[in-house]
Amino acid sequence: MGQRMGFGHRPALLIIDFQNAFADENFFGGYNIGDAMANTERLLQTCRQTQTPVAHVRFATSNDGSDIGPFGMKVPRLKDLVDGDPAADIVAALTPLKNEFVSTKRHGSAFFGTNLHTWLTSKGVDTLLISGCATSGCVRASTVDASAYGYRPMVVVDCVGDRAQAPHESNLFDMGQKYADLVSLEEVQAYLAG
Repeated sequence: MGQRMGFGHRPALLIIDFQNAFADENFFGGYNIGDAMANTERLLQTCRQTQTPVAHVRFATSNDGSDIGPFGMKVPRLKDLVDGDPAADIVAALTPLKNEFVSTKRHGSAFFGTNLHTWLTSKGVDTLLISGCATSGCVRASTVDASAYGYRPMVVVDCVGDRAQAPHESNLFDMGQKYADLVSLEEVQAYLAG
C-alpha cells in the first residue's frame, strides 16, 4: 500500500464545498478549513495562470431538504444549505469564472448526481488535483470516486480541511495508502509550471 502514482499529463483542479457555511465556525467550519481555503486561493491563481481546467462543486438542497435523503437525517443542518441562500454560496475569494465548471451536489461525492465525470472526460483529464472540505467526508468520497473513474487523485494536503484534527489526519493517511497521492501546494505549483 501507499505506492506513488505520480502526476499524469492532463490535470484539472477540483474544489469541493468551499462555501460560506464551511468558512463559519458556527456552521460547519473549524480546525484548518480557513487555512485550506486560503491555500486553495493560491492554487486557483496558479491553475488560472497555467490554463488548467477548474471545477467547483458545492453542496446545496433545492428546497426543504427532502432531496438529500438519509444524508440530511444524519446531518440535519445540511437542510439549511438551500440554493440561493448565502450560506450555500461559494466563498467570494474562490468565485468561479465563466469558463470554469460549476455544479451542485446533494451528497458527499462531487461525482454523485453531477456531470463532473462527463466534463472531465471532455477535457481529456487524467489527473485530478483535489482541494476542499471536509477531508473525512466529501473530499474522501470524491477521492474514492475519482480513483474508481480512472483519474489519478492528487489530494493537495495544504488545500483540504476538516472540522477537527484527528479525522483530517487519519483520512489523509488512509487516502494516501489506498486511493491518492498526498501532495503539497508547492509540489503542485511546480508540476503546473513545468
